[in-house]
Amino acid sequence: MRNAYTAQLGDLNADLCELATGAEEAMRRASRALLDADLRAAEEVIARGEALAELGTRCEDEAVKVLALQAPVAADLRRVFSAVRISSDLARMVGLSVHIAEAARRRFPEPIVPTDLIEPFEEMARLCLEMCERIVAALRSSELEHVEDLDRMDDRVDELKSVVVGRVVAEDGPDVVNAVDVALLGRYFERYADQIVDVASRIVFFVSGRKN
Repeated sequence: MRNAYTAQLGDLNADLCELATGAEEAMRRASRALLDADLRAAEEVIARGEALAELGTRCEDEAVKVLALQAPVAADLRRVFSAVRISSDLARMVGLSVHIAEAARRRFPEPIVPTDLIEPFEEMARLCLEMCERIVAALRSSELEHVEDLDRMDDRVDELKSVVVGRVVAEDGPDVVNAVDVALLGRYFERYADQIVDVASRIVFFVSGRKN
C-alpha cells in the first residue's frame, strides 16, 4: 500500500514538472511569436494550450484523489495541498502565454511591439523564462536555492511593464488600438512573473513548512 502511495506522489510531481516545463516552452514560443512575428510559433502555443490546460486539471484531480484516499500527513499533506495550487498557477501561466501568442497572430504579419519597446519586451521575456526554469528545477529537486532571487527578478519585470505603459501613453506613442494591445502585453508578462513567485512560495511551503 505504501509503495502505491509513494508512486502516486511521484506521478503527481512528474505531472507538475511536465506542466511547468510546458508553461516555460509556451512562454518561449509566445515571446518568439511576439518579437519575431513568427506565426508558426504563435499557432504552436495556441494549439498546445488546451492540452496543457487538461494536464493542469489532471494534476488537480490526482491531488484531490490522494487527499481523499490516502489521508497524507505532515510533509506529504503539504506537498499534495500545494500541488493543487501550483497546478492552477501553472495553468494560468500557460493561459497568459496563449494570450501573447493570440495577440501576435492577430496582428501578423505586422509587428505588434513598436521598435522602441522591443528591448524592454525582450528583457521581460528573458526574465520570465529564467524564472520559470528555476521553478522547474525546484520542483524536480526540492532544493530551495533554485527559487532565490525570484522576488528581485519579479520586481524588475514590474519596472519594465511600467516603462512600457509609460511610453505607450506618451503623446508620441503608438495609436490608441496598438497602445492598448502593447499595454496588455506588458500586463501578461507581469502576471506571468507574479504567478511564478506564487509557485515558488508554495514550493517553499511544501519543502520547509515556511510561508513567505
